[in-house]
Amino acid sequence: MAPLRTITVALLGVLTLGAVAGGLALVTDPTGGRLGLTVDQLPAWPLLDDYLVPGVALIVLFGLLPAFAAIQLIRRDPRGWTTTEVVGVLLVIWMLGQIGIVGLGFAALQIGFLVVGIVLAGLGIDGGANVGDRDESREVLRS
Repeated sequence: MAPLRTITVALLGVLTLGAVAGGLALVTDPTGGRLGLTVDQLPAWPLLDDYLVPGVALIVLFGLLPAFAAIQLIRRDPRGWTTTEVVGVLLVIWMLGQIGIVGLGFAALQIGFLVVGIVLAGLGIDGGANVGDRDESREVLRS
């Protein structure tokens, strides 16, 4: 596997594991207590009486979607780069929204995932730009 693809798949894997762990913690304890959160930190929006919806969103957006992107990249599907870029942009939006709404309660973690989002978006753009040049995805494009 090419170095760019390997780094991208590794980052997507870390994101997947973190999101599934965090999402399951919120789904199994919607009060957020397991993660040191309180329901009072949530904005007064519909469907946000507890952390159940954010937990499900974490699992779907940052657990399943990055896993799908990683599988695409492992299979050398050039669409994996676009999916990676989408995951990165969604993560940046999610983290900026979280920081804006909840604040920097977990500064190192929040800033770390914000950086991961920026890096994934860049990797998606860079990897996608190389498809057909020296990337092995060229074979998938022909079929």
